[in-house]
Amino acid sequence: MSVNTVNFQQIGQLMTNIVAQAGGKNALANINTKDFTSVAQVGLSLPLDSVLNALTGVIGRTVFAIRPYSARFKGLEKSLFTWGAYMRKLSIADTDWEDDPAYSYPVTYDATQNPPTGDGLSVDQWKIKKPNILQTVFTGSSVYQDYMTITKKQLQTAFQNETEFGSFVNLLMTGFSNKLERSKDGMARGLVANMITSLVAEAGGNSSPRVVKLLTEYNAETGSTLTAQDVYLPENFGPFMKWAYARIAQISSLMEESSVMYQTVINNKPVFRHTEAARQKVYLFAKQKFAMEARVLADTYHDNYLTRADVETVNFWQSIQTPGSVTATPAYTSAAGALVEAAQPVTVNNVFGIMFDEDAAGYSYTDQEYVSTPINAGGLYYDIWLHARPRVFMDNTEKMVLLLLE
Repeated sequence: MSVNTVNFQQIGQLMTNIVAQAGGKNALANINTKDFTSVAQVGLSLPLDSVLNALTGVIGRTVFAIRPYSARFKGLEKSLFTWGAYMRKLSIADTDWEDDPAYSYPVTYDATQNPPTGDGLSVDQWKIKKPNILQTVFTGSSVYQDYMTITKKQLQTAFQNETEFGSFVNLLMTGFSNKLERSKDGMARGLVANMITSLVAEAGGNSSPRVVKLLTEYNAETGSTLTAQDVYLPENFGPFMKWAYARIAQISSLMEESSVMYQTVINNKPVFRHTEAARQKVYLFAKQKFAMEARVLADTYHDNYLTRADVETVNFWQSIQTPGSVTATPAYTSAAGALVEAAQPVTVNNVFGIMFDEDAAGYSYTDQEYVSTPINAGGLYYDIWLHARPRVFMDNTEKMVLLLLE
């Protein structure tokens, strides 16, 4: 079921699948990103170990192995002010220019008059020309939850002193916090997967300026016949990567121009957008980016072309086992302003990177709450519950460009 309704979409199982792929527990498989991505219309986490069901009594020194984790793609997380209460988006589209009657000769020329002076006529300054407004609406949010049980008597016998008990409580809460961060990580990866697959689905196999096939363009310009495999050979890698780096810089520069390039035009309303470098998100696949910096640009590399953009290195797009590929069933907005949900999974291989406006995609949590139950008198335990309600959006009327190594 799509999230693009006024109802709440349950995504607990979906988030578990996303994060399992990201963590390497499961292999790359389709994810229904359409089920949690709100688009314009005219992850939860790894399974819990049963630690609390098998805590032993005190045996010497206890080591608490935990460290805080921070979700990737932090630039996609928006504040409630930015997105949380956002339901519609208003954009103004250009209208056609007209001839200026003030500079006609004579000002109100009328060929039926003799002489054609226009005497007795006037220029109508009250003609109505309404602004060409594009209104897009985003609906829906997703919900998921988790909880853990704390047993009273078990904890009393498991630790030597209050310091150890405090460390254990910190272990539990940090672990719970990390689990929420992994769900945000999964949410962001799912959103990026939706962007990647939706750009391919929208193109429908046709040539599109929004899907840039780097190798194809390079081969056409240079007369080469490189493939995604032999591009890494020493004699090929250097020239290609320097060209690719310049091509990315060119796209970044073009995104700063006020135009309809790299965006979906809805209902023939050309909204001229521009994305300054400071508002650009540039995610590049680590395999190529690290190799580019180490093998090609080690002595001369300066990221001056993209220094003002939010550039992030991506170790894997969806599955840590299949880092360069994405498989998802996306949702996006058609040129008619309608919701489109892909009928079949879309698989995209050799993903080099993706570039987009900061307003093109994001997520925020409109509700996130920890709640503890009273102690159970019969079982001497209590539960801590986490409720999360994120809203995830993608707006392909903003600028988005997919880079492929093919």
